[in-house]
Amino acid sequence: MLYLAIGWVVLVVAGFGVLYGAATLNATTVHSDRGVTEDNADEYRWSGETIALSDNLRKNGWASCDVVPDSGERRDIRSPREDATVSYRQYQPWFSGTATVTCDEQVTIRSGATLTMYRLALSPLVRFGSAAIAAIPLVLALIWYYGLVRIRN
Repeated sequence: MLYLAIGWVVLVVAGFGVLYGAATLNATTVHSDRGVTEDNADEYRWSGETIALSDNLRKNGWASCDVVPDSGERRDIRSPREDATVSYRQYQPWFSGTATVTCDEQVTIRSGATLTMYRLALSPLVRFGSAAIAAIPLVLALIWYYGLVRIRN
């Protein structure tokens, strides 16, 4: 019974690790350490769905990105400030079609299923729920293993 509970904990932790890994690693990183110029700018093509922007380095308090739509108004978007309690800032498109995004620092841009998985992995419900799902069977197995609760036949 104890080994079954330990196996369950390993399975739940591994499942959470896969979810979190897929959510964090399956994103687009736009990088420029020297500021954006025509020669060194990485670009992200924003296809018109909701995106989340997070600053990887947070050197200057926040990262700033220039959004140039194929049709629509050019705007500047920013990641959360260094002292913010959130790890990303979400943006809705204000344009139709696609846009080119260039940033002054290294940022991570998530959209679509990756953004959904990232939100899910960061949610308190999933983090605490995973811990509870892993811990409850382990605690019950330890109680049974050490004989703290006797089961009558």
